[in-house]
Amino acid sequence: MADDTESPTSSGAHRTEKKRRPIYACLPCHKRRVKCDHLKPCTPCCLRGTPSQCEFTEEGSNAHMLQSDLIKSLTEECAYLESQLAELESLEQHSSETACKYRVYTR
Repeated sequence: MADDTESPTSSGAHRTEKKRRPIYACLPCHKRRVKCDHLKPCTPCCLRGTPSQCEFTEEGSNAHMLQSDLIKSLTEECAYLESQLAELESLEQHSSETACKYRVYTR
C-alpha cells in the first residue's frame, strides 16, 4: 500500500491549524477567564478594584462600549420613551373626555 492510505491523524502534515478567534474581553477578564461585559471599564474590573487595568486588544476595542456612552444612550432612550408615554396619556385623556361628551344614555 502507498502513502495515501495513511490516516490524516497520524501525519502532522495533514493537520490544519485551528482558526484563532479574536479576543473581545478585556485582557484581565480574558486572563482570569471570567465573563466581561465589554464596557470600558468593565464591571468585573471595577468590582476587583482595578478599573485602570481594564484594557482591550485591537479587535476587542471595536466591540467595547464606553460606560459614559452607554449611560448617555440609555438616558436619551428613557427621555424619548417618557415623552411618548406622556403623548399617549394626553391622547387617551382627550379621547375619554370627548367620549363622555357624546355618550348617549338609553334606558
